[in-house]
Amino acid sequence: MKKLLASLFISVLVLTGCGSSGHGNFKLPLSPVPLVMNVDTSIVSHLSVSVASGSYAKQATKDGAISQSIIYYIPSTGAKVIFMSVYEFSATTFDRLKNPSQPPAYGQEVLRKNGYVFSVAGPQDSIFDPKTADGINVSALYATIYKSATYSAQ
Repeated sequence: MKKLLASLFISVLVLTGCGSSGHGNFKLPLSPVPLVMNVDTSIVSHLSVSVASGSYAKQATKDGAISQSIIYYIPSTGAKVIFMSVYEFSATTFDRLKNPSQPPAYGQEVLRKNGYVFSVAGPQDSIFDPKTADGINVSALYATIYKSATYSAQ
């Protein structure tokens, strides 16, 4: 029984990316967008992913979005807030939507692969006091969300 429990514990550590240091990365699925996001294990419990809905999501679909997700940040106290949106477009459609005289309607390109573009639209300013635990978490996330190395195919 002890061997079984030890094997189970080691499997959980490997699957979640944890090591003995207590910090590591967790691969957060961004479904229906076919990507995973590498997130520090100390922050991942503050995130939830949902299918985008509402009028903006309908417009994105009309503009050619193949899939889209909303990532929420769940603070230590209070209601969850939208942290970022992730979009999948064909490369042709994404390039057509670019307008150099306007901010990008569907975020910044983070990955271009096999004829598809994945883009991220994140917060424009701090959504929590930067001195709080939630502010520190969001700042750490923000430092990674526009880097292609943060994402990989699901």
